[in-house]
Parts: sequence; C-alpha cells; structure tokens
Amino acid sequence: MAEGQWYYARDNQQFGPVSATELRQLADAGGLAPDDLLWREGMDAWATAINLRGLFAEESATGPAKANASATIALSGTGAAQPILIRPQAGPAAPPGAVPASLRSVLRATQIILWTMCVLVVLAGLILFTRAFLTAQDAAAEAAAGAVFSTFFIAAYVLARCGEKLSRLLLAYARRRSR
Repeated sequence: MAEGQWYYARDNQQFGPVSATELRQLADAGGLAPDDLLWREGMDAWATAINLRGLFAEESATGPAKANASATIALSGTGAAQPILIRPQAGPAAPPGAVPASLRSVLRATQIILWTMCVLVVLAGLILFTRAFLTAQDAAAEAAAGAVFSTFFIAAYVLARCGEKLSRLLLAYARRRSR
C-alpha cells in the first residue's frame, strides 16, 4: 500500500498533510505527543498517536503499548487495504476535501461496473468483427466488418470517459460539500 498523507491535531489545531516518514520524524523529535490525534484518508475517526503501531518506541511488555496491541493501527501497510481503527477518538472534523469512505466505495464499485461493461462492449465488437470478416465475400464486406469493430471500440471509449467524468464530478461535489 502506498504511504498515505497524515493529518495531526494538537490543542484544537490541525496540521498536515505529512507523510508517514515525516510523522515518524516528528515523533522522534518530540513534535508529536502520544496523546495527539492522527487521521488519514480511509479512517472513520481520529486516533491518538500512541495507538499508531511503529510511531513511538515500544514500551515494556506490561506497558500501555503492549496492553493496547489489539487497539492499534498500522503506520504503513503491509498489504492491508485500509488501516483498522479499533478505538476512535473524538477530534476535529476530517480535513477539508476529504472524501467519505461510503462515497469512495460507491465510486469504486461504479468504476468496476463501467470498466467491465467497456470490456464486454469491446469483446462483442471483436466477435461481430470476426464473424463478419470471416464470412465476407469481398473487400467492401471486410471494410464494413472493420467499421463494426471501430464503432464498438469507440463506444467503449466513450463509456469509459463518461464514467471517469462522472467520478470526478462526484468527488468534486463531495469535497465542496465537506468544506
């Protein structure tokens, strides 16, 4: 998973975005306290920095870091789709322009459906082209078969572009609405 951009909050002031590397440097330099709040895209709520596995030096086996091992989230993923937040904390609202997780999942599903439709349209065009080309008796019929495939290919392209534009419009609307 790519390293995400993190936001942190202290004394009702929000800072960021910063990378995970910068977040570690802040923690090492004392610029980030264990009780400061952290958030990144994909999280439903803010979490205290102490709950971020790998950010602060691990405490002894009887310390809070070990006791709260099940209530931690990963600073950088190792293949997990999203960080898992067990104990959400009250904190500032999500950063301006953040897209709600529900909208992201709807957009992802819509894009998968649209791309599947594009592939099916191209495959249908390919089948019709092959059938028309193999049964063609002259050059004009072969050219007509090529035109059929071109038409299906252009239709798939237009469908893909419309889906992309729709996704961008919905994301822009969601970002404007969250400000």
